[in-house]
Amino acid sequence: MTVARASAPGRVAALAPPRPTSLRARVARAALGVALLGSIGAGAWQLARFEQRRLTLEGVELPRGEAEPFVRALAADWYATELTLDAGSRVVRASRYELGGRLDVERAVREVNAARGDAPIWERVHAMATGRSGRFAFAREVRTDETHAFVERLRELATVEPVAAPREGEGGEPGVTLNLLGSNAAIARALAEDEVFVALPVVRLAPPVHTRRSLRSARFDAIVAERETRYASNGELSGRANNIELAARHLDGTLIEPHGELSFNEIVGERTYARGFSPAVELTGGGRRTEGIGGGICQVAATLHAAAFFAGFEILEHHPHTRESSYIEPGLDSAVSWPNKDLRIKNPYPFYVRLHVRAYRNSLRVALTGARRAPRVEWSTRVLHRIHRGVETAPAQGLPGGEVEVLDEGEDGSVIERTRTIHWDEGAVTETVELRYPVVHRLVRGGAP
Repeated sequence: MTVARASAPGRVAALAPPRPTSLRARVARAALGVALLGSIGAGAWQLARFEQRRLTLEGVELPRGEAEPFVRALAADWYATELTLDAGSRVVRASRYELGGRLDVERAVREVNAARGDAPIWERVHAMATGRSGRFAFAREVRTDETHAFVERLRELATVEPVAAPREGEGGEPGVTLNLLGSNAAIARALAEDEVFVALPVVRLAPPVHTRRSLRSARFDAIVAERETRYASNGELSGRANNIELAARHLDGTLIEPHGELSFNEIVGERTYARGFSPAVELTGGGRRTEGIGGGICQVAATLHAAAFFAGFEILEHHPHTRESSYIEPGLDSAVSWPNKDLRIKNPYPFYVRLHVRAYRNSLRVALTGARRAPRVEWSTRVLHRIHRGVETAPAQGLPGGEVEVLDEGEDGSVIERTRTIHWDEGAVTETVELRYPVVHRLVRGGAP
């Protein structure tokens, strides 16, 4: 059939047939095809050779054949391996699984199978192109809740209570107990690095120098006083929740000797990244909100302060917050910062008091346990003076003329009087203190409000 195109009005011209391909072009095409086939063949040979290399998992050479059963057997051996834990007063053994160690076995199976050629071709080619080593290792994780539960049980078994001195400053026998957070960290490190012997950090308990009651005979079956507050843990508040829960773990189990003192900063320690604390919103000395490491710690101090307040404890050092707190009443809040502001309390009783602190599912509970409940405590507050907030203006920084942006609504300052009456067996004792809450001025950006 002849195909035609219009060349001019009234004229039709036939299309010219294609020119025959020259011999040189045909030879070049044939050479290109041979080269491509050779390249593909060489690549396939290289891939096959790459996938036949020696493979190891955790330093153990993988046998030929199906790899999955061998991978799972290695994981089972890892889980069953026991660690020797020196807890000071006793030595115990526990498997890695019991201590909260976990391996990502499925990931290891996938990686080994891909290295053996049991994967889509693009994954196999990518592995060869990136020069992936034939040495594989399990990805490890530690379930901290299981580790913490194990250490708590071990602490109960390993604690040796000190024996009181029969005379002032003489005799007595020291005791020992586990450092909870340090033991958790030591076990997590051992699981990550495949150590099989762990010397857990211990706390030496000095023998009391009084004779009224020793820790060996101490009782903690009564709640002297307790307090509970709520906190949020979602979204932007997750860092604050982490700080609250970490500080609670530091305080949990702390013993206060008869007529002894407790320093919040001494027990909780410095708030740093290295110690596990997170950035979160906190209040500056002027009452402005900012982000800092350890935001939320003040709620733990306030909850402890409230429990100690209703336990009849002497409050040796206490700083009101720079703004009212949503989680606790004015007069019971407590501001702490490292190392300047501390909460210090003193046990008024002739028996030991132990802190039981739990932060779980957005509930923070501090219970002081001991030989008996605290006497009845009555309290009240009244405002002596109120300082009304003013307005502070920040630079406009590009706002259109006349527009105003409120950066902080601020808060009125006040001076309140707090009264506490403790109904001791010997008679009621009333104490009154003045607490000052600074004014936080309204902060705006732009023109006058």
